Amino acid sequence: MNEVTINSISYSIDELEKDCWIQLVNGAVKSSSSFHTPCVATLNNESLSIRTVVLRKAFPLLKELRFHTDIRSNKWIELQKNDSISALFYDASTRVQIRVKGRAILHFNDTITAEAWQKTTLSSRRCYLTEASPSSFSTIATSGLSAEIEQEKFTLAESEMGAKNFGIVSIQVKSMEWLWLNHAGHRRAFFDYENDCFRWMIP
Repeated sequence: MNEVTINSISYSIDELEKDCWIQLVNGAVKSSSSFHTPCVATLNNESLSIRTVVLRKAFPLLKELRFHTDIRSNKWIELQKNDSISALFYDASTRVQIRVKGRAILHFNDTITAEAWQKTTLSSRRCYLTEASPSSFSTIATSGLSAEIEQEKFTLAESEMGAKNFGIVSIQVKSMEWLWLNHAGHRRAFFDYENDCFRWMIP
C-alpha cells in the first residue's frame, strides 16, 4: 500500500508532505498548536545543545522555518561557527513527530529583522532588554531585567534599545522526517529536498 490512512483520510506520500507543511504553518501562526514551540539542536564544538524556541514563520514553497533569538545567545554564537541545525516537533494528541534537518542563515540588522521587530509586541521586546547576555551566570535567581522593565513599565520608544540584540534564525530545510505512532503499526516517511526524493521508511 503506497499511502497512509489517518482518521479515515488517505494520504499519498506527496499529500503527506504537503500536510506536514500545513501543520508547520499552523504552528507558526497559532500559539495553541503543539508545533508552536519546537526543540532546536545546534553543535557546540563536539557536543550538542538543545533548547525550545517559538516558531515564528513557515514557508512551504521556500522550505524555510524561522524563529527569533538574542544575538548574544549561545545558539547564535554556535550557528556562526557551524550552520548545521535540527528541529523537533511533536503533537501528543495526534502522536505525530516531525524532525527537520537543515542549515541556518542568520539575519541581523536587515530588512527581515527590521520588519519582524516592528511587529514584535512590547512584552516580547522585553526579552531583548537584559544588560547581561542570555546564559550569563548570576548570584541570584533573576530574569536579568530591571524591576521597571520586568513589570513592563517602559515605553515602545524605550524598547527600541532591544533592537540591537534582536536576530532571526532561518532554517533552510534540507530534509524532513514524519513519524506517526499508532498501536496498529507506526508509519514513517522521509522527504529529501536536496535530492528531490520522498520515501517511506521503516519506523
